[in-house]
Amino acid sequence: MSPLETSDRSAPDPRRARNLISLKTAAALVEVDAKTIKNWIKAGDLQGFRINGRMWRVNRDELLALARPILADHSGGAA
Repeated sequence: MSPLETSDRSAPDPRRARNLISLKTAAALVEVDAKTIKNWIKAGDLQGFRINGRMWRVNRDELLALARPILADHSGGAA
């Protein structure tokens, strides 16, 4: 069993299935390598779905939420 198979989930909710994108598309969308997307799935940071037993898909909205920028505190003082 490959490490990614442990992150394999049951079939996605049909309402969310419309937002599923390939790893290649996901990588391009957030400007990372497709291997990074696979690593996020493996780590449990991103839910991955296997389509037809071999093609991986991720939810676009979940990906964008994971990859959103963290705003730095520019107040200059200690927290």
